[in-house]
Amino acid sequence: MLSTMVSFDVHVVDGEGIPVPSVEVGARYRYPAAPRTWSAEYTDGDGCAHFRDDHLEPPTEVCLFVGEDECGTYTLSDGAYFVLEM
Repeated sequence: MLSTMVSFDVHVVDGEGIPVPSVEVGARYRYPAAPRTWSAEYTDGDGCAHFRDDHLEPPTEVCLFVGEDECGTYTLSDGAYFVLEM
């Protein structure tokens, strides 16, 4: 079975633009035909979470979460970079 690798980064900052380390970032993926899936990563010391996931088909959108707070739904392409403010 073929799969599609999608990589993207999420940079989490506080209200002053300072990176937030060690926070969980969740990603819920939406596909054209397949059921939604979910993955999570933790931010590193620079406040960046690196997502590298195999998917059965290319996801069209990703809904991002920081902890349990929904941060919006975005169009997803390989290599995308998102900045989320806590």
